[in-house]
Amino acid sequence: MLYFNVLTLLDMALFMNKLNAAGLTPEDSMQLPTRTASAEEERVLQAFLNASIMSDDDLASVFAPELIYTAPDGQVVVGKVAVATKLRERTQIEAYYLLETPTMLPSNTVVLDTHTTGGVRHLVVMKRRAGDGLVSSITDEESHRKALAPPMAARAMKTSVQSPTDMMMSPCTSKLNLVKRRHLMKAKPTNLFAGMVNQ
Repeated sequence: MLYFNVLTLLDMALFMNKLNAAGLTPEDSMQLPTRTASAEEERVLQAFLNASIMSDDDLASVFAPELIYTAPDGQVVVGKVAVATKLRERTQIEAYYLLETPTMLPSNTVVLDTHTTGGVRHLVVMKRRAGDGLVSSITDEESHRKALAPPMAARAMKTSVQSPTDMMMSPCTSKLNLVKRRHLMKAKPTNLFAGMVNQ
């Protein structure tokens, strides 16, 4: 029973890693229907698309001071000025579509499907505070997929090189392995519980 529960939890964890910021699989989020934006949502959309050229006062009317932006590569930026700087670096957006908000997200969440100049689709999820409607977090995911490794870890994995000394053992470890091998090779009595084999 415990084994089954552990497997179920592992399966759930693997499934949750496949879900994107909208709480859906990439295939499902790409199929979400489009909708028209309300006046308040249009203001949020224009602020996101033009954040690099907006003044600080205009940003303050849409973005919360503690705004958190998660880039497609997994990098996290905090603060509306830092986010505006990061948004300047992104690839130019050719087209965007406002998608229906999935039921598992708050109703005031803005979900976008953007198309960049390279032809890559991005899922952008902007979560807004309930009280004042300011955007508190923006998650941008390339190809509607969650970034699995932070940028530093991804770079480290690409450049990792095995050293020739990685396979070498210390004398203590070598001796311990030899003692274990000798112990396992010792003859064990096979007829000690011979009467219990057929029961």
